[in-house]
Amino acid sequence: MSKKEKGTNPIPTQNLVIFKAKKNNKSKTIDKYSFETVDQENKIILVINAKPFGGHYRYSIILDNQSLAPVSEVKIKVTFPDFLMLTRCFPPTISVPDSISKEDLNQINIKFDELNETSKKQIHLHFTPISLNIRGEIQTVVTYVNVKDFVRALNSGPEEIFVDKIAIIPKILPTNYIKGFCSIPGTKKVIKSLGLGIKKKIINKDILFDILEKIFFTHNFQLITRDVNKKILWVFGRDVNSEENILAIGQIVSNKIEIIASSQNQHLLISFLTMVSNDFKERILADGIIKSKKDVFDLECKYCGAVLPYFPKKGKSVECKSCNYEQIIW
Repeated sequence: MSKKEKGTNPIPTQNLVIFKAKKNNKSKTIDKYSFETVDQENKIILVINAKPFGGHYRYSIILDNQSLAPVSEVKIKVTFPDFLMLTRCFPPTISVPDSISKEDLNQINIKFDELNETSKKQIHLHFTPISLNIRGEIQTVVTYVNVKDFVRALNSGPEEIFVDKIAIIPKILPTNYIKGFCSIPGTKKVIKSLGLGIKKKIINKDILFDILEKIFFTHNFQLITRDVNKKILWVFGRDVNSEENILAIGQIVSNKIEIIASSQNQHLLISFLTMVSNDFKERILADGIIKSKKDVFDLECKYCGAVLPYFPKKGKSVECKSCNYEQIIW
């Protein structure tokens, strides 16, 4: 389009045809409603769900406002047994305070200023078991203030979590069947990656590898094969209680200790990771490799849950290859 010349008017005003709008005797009225007239009873819905997720349990909370007005001062109280450790929250933008201990229960409180009309809040809490052969319940209570300034409460009811103890009998699996076992439909894979926060001390990888191997043998796993130079071994076994097979791998890689397992039973996998990682911490503590179990760090991304590529030095950040989120581990 060419530029207009200064001081010219290409369409003179006198050549314009002006149409007068016809007067409308009836003015349109906009439908309005008052929040005080909105019915919110039975329209604020709480839904919870607990299920295996990778090597731990994910507890999902959905608060659904199906009404035409917001609610305010939303408070979510979650109680859970002390054999579960809260390791991650999603979305990570939600600030979850330290849990409050009460006898054999822990409690966390999450607050929101407001939940808008016809909207949802969804929170995922990730719990890692720290003990076996124990049962407990997770429960959620939500309180909020409705449009009539009344406080209302919603109770999820208990969701039971049971981390079973496993008993393995050795079972031979030919080396060339490893790949085929992992590709069986329905087979799940989990991984536990650990870093040792030891100051000014070189860790002997041969000793750590030997400890991993002995732990597998203590629990009656059958050795399939191992590579001492690459610090990796494969073992196989069958759980007596669930009658499910499990393939496990132990390895020392990128300054990390990794325990990997595959099975069709995800509850079995969670119990297995809990058992082996607990035994590993106990053994390296008894051998004087660490001074406290707090010196063992879980190398799971705090944002997405993916395994971090390496264990960084103290105070240094590491970037997750899955979500590119940088974080300091210790």
